[in-house]
Parts: sequence; structure tokens; C-alpha cells
Amino acid sequence: MTLAFTVPPPNSSFLGRLDPRWKLAALVCFAAVAATLHTLRVAAVALAAALLLALLARLPPRWFLQRLGTAALFFLLFVLPLPWLLDGNGPSWTWGPLHLSRRGIESALLLTAKAITLVTLFLTAQATAPLEATLKAAHALRIPALLVQLGLLSYRYVFVFAEELRRLRIALRVRGYRNRARWHSYRTAGHLAGTLLVRGCERAERVAQAMRCRGFDGQFRALNTFATHPVDVVAFVLITASAAALAVWDWLPRLLG
Repeated sequence: MTLAFTVPPPNSSFLGRLDPRWKLAALVCFAAVAATLHTLRVAAVALAAALLLALLARLPPRWFLQRLGTAALFFLLFVLPLPWLLDGNGPSWTWGPLHLSRRGIESALLLTAKAITLVTLFLTAQATAPLEATLKAAHALRIPALLVQLGLLSYRYVFVFAEELRRLRIALRVRGYRNRARWHSYRTAGHLAGTLLVRGCERAERVAQAMRCRGFDGQFRALNTFATHPVDVVAFVLITASAAALAVWDWLPRLLG
């Protein structure tokens, strides 16, 4: 369950040596542009650029492919029906009750390219800096402190949540429970979910009380120190300029047409 949240050991990659503030700002700009693209060719180029950034970040191939595959299983559920659900003025093919359209295929490929691009950028940001450094960089970029704190606490306690779920599953199996497609299994899964919610609520109250006892005032603090170097600025300019070029390439034909 916590597979997607574990990070590889730090390495001396080019992106890993950049100032987290400039790197995060550049990756967010690139992701924002990639999410708004409308042309398949431009989305494919954006995907290639994101993969190039992952290569510069020296992401471990197995770590990267595992998380990319996990995300692909999720968004493919929404992408695979598109060729049969969307219709347009372009070519289409019919085999009995099945109707396949070129517009649906292009839309599916476009969404897939954009999704892989965004996941790749997220994994690049996750793997090239410690979480506390990335969150402090987000706070330095004027991201509200509440969102930064929520991100930190969510990351910290997803592992606690997974460990609690593991203990409950062991307790069920010790008592002879086996998952079957029957009403008893559904009721047990509902009781399990309810138990997790109740224990999570109780733990959240205890954590909040402990934080207040230790003088928590809602401000995000970290020991990381940042320093801007010329290479940080150059990398930021190159990434944001590439994003701007993709946006112009995507929108210019629409404006001229």
C-alpha cells in the first residue's frame, strides 16, 4: 500500500543538486502546461521531455516503472473505454455492436501521454530531494502553510495507516477469515473499514494534542538551508522556456485557425 510513497536512496544526479525551490517551481510550471495540452503531437513531445528529466534525475528503472505501472492501472480504467464511447467527424470502424472512432483513439492517447508526463514529473520531484526539503521549498514559494503541513502529515501517517491495516488483516486470518465473494465477507470488509476510520480519528486526536503540548503554532519549519546558484537559474529558465514553447506550439494553430 505504501509502495508509491517510498523513495530511492539519494544520488548525485544533476537535478538532485539543484536548489529545491527553483526545481519545484520549474517542474510545477511544466506540469501545469502539460496538463492543458490539446494536441497529441505536443503531448508526445512533453512526455519525451519529462522522460529526459527523469533520465537526468537518474531514477532507478525498477522503482520508476513500478510506480508508473501502478498509476497506469488506475488511469487506464478511464482511458480504455474512450475509443468506443467518443465519436466524431473522422474515420470510424464498426464490428457488429462495437464502434471504434479515430477521435476516441486520439483522445485516449492524449490523456495517456499527459497522465504519464504528470506522474513522471511527480516522481522526479519526489526522488531528487528529501520530502522535508521539497515541502520547505513549497512553503518558500508561498504555498499556504496549512497545505504544506497536511502534505507532511499525510505522508507520515500513511505508513501508520498501512501498519494498522496489516495488523487487522493478520487478526482476521488468525481467526479463520478468508476473503470470499459472499455477504459475510462484504460485512467484514465494512466493519474493517469502520474500525480503521475510528482508530484513525482517535489517533489524529492524540497526535493533535501531542503537537499542541509541544508548542505547535501552525508554522512549517525545517532545518534545510537553500542557496541559489547560477546553474539553478539556468535550469529553471530552460525548463520553463520549454514549457512555454510547448504551450505556444499547442495553442498557436488554434489561434491562427
